[in-house]
Amino acid sequence: MRLVGDVAKASAFISYCGPFNADFRLILADQYFTNDLREKQIPFSESFNISDFLVDAVTIGEWALQKLPSDELSIQNGIMVTRSTRYPLMIDPQGQGLTWIKEREPLMKQYDTVITLNVPNLRDSLKMPLENGYPVLIESIENEVDPLLDPVLEKQYITKGGRKKTIILGGGEPLDFDEKFNLYMTSRLANPHFLPELAAKTTIIDFTVT
Repeated sequence: MRLVGDVAKASAFISYCGPFNADFRLILADQYFTNDLREKQIPFSESFNISDFLVDAVTIGEWALQKLPSDELSIQNGIMVTRSTRYPLMIDPQGQGLTWIKEREPLMKQYDTVITLNVPNLRDSLKMPLENGYPVLIESIENEVDPLLDPVLEKQYITKGGRKKTIILGGGEPLDFDEKFNLYMTSRLANPHFLPELAAKTTIIDFTVT
């Protein structure tokens, strides 16, 4: 029966704790979420730990080989990057998340899919990765992103013929979409002011080392 509360707590952690530092995450998880479960009389494990619940030692070891630090905050960040249904937007002034993602996704280097929003033609830069299922990393996000990305962030895919999926960017012709496609975004700003609309479309994760 405790599994119900543990799953609820883990889901809430991934959904809401990403933008906060370690201290505020602890307050949310150990006080706010826990008290809410008690008030609703939902059984949960008193010794619940998000990292132990959602990731195993083998995966943590793989992340370490990919140059993700092994401290609790970094492991939580790794969980949110890999488990969230929305594409991650990483607050990463020290570049730890950037280094990890580049090591984790070697296809980025192979197909040159590390870009910025200032690339001359963003639609053309996304066309090949979307159609072939390659990962894309957009660096140096500031306080907002190009509206061209909205259909991707909101996953506005159109299914045709039962399986084939397409997506329309910038009012152009539909592009084929491969479900292996993944998008990562990083910001070097230590205290960015993201619009609420952007926060609703992405999973914001604070990689800042304090």
